[in-house]
Amino acid sequence: MKTEPRLLHDVGLFDAVFSCIQDKDPSVHAGAMFGCPAAFVGSQLAFCVYGSGIGIKLPAERAAMLVDAGRAFAFQPYGRSAMREWVEIRIPRERVGEITSILIEAVEYARHHVSHAGGKASSVSATSASHARR
Repeated sequence: MKTEPRLLHDVGLFDAVFSCIQDKDPSVHAGAMFGCPAAFVGSQLAFCVYGSGIGIKLPAERAAMLVDAGRAFAFQPYGRSAMREWVEIRIPRERVGEITSILIEAVEYARHHVSHAGGKASSVSATSASHARR
């Protein structure tokens, strides 16, 4: 049986993105989603690093605007169909500061979902967070 090679996620990129946003909002915490290093607000995913891109969850209208403007791509992890609320931005680590405002939007969007979900505690364990950071 032939297996697909495992996708390597750019942990250095995640560290840069996570550090950038955690400086602005210390309530954001690291974890993992489907093997990708990810940032959460409560139990809600705000963004992740998939391969060498940053998957960012935003309101569908905002995501469409970024794609239409050529600032982002449709996010299609593992060959799935594009998701309305997700975009992928490919940017070098040293330029992550250029997308801080978009990352803040993602955190606020996740926070909005946490408040509507009754502020559920995160299901991401400390073990998952430590594995995501490796």
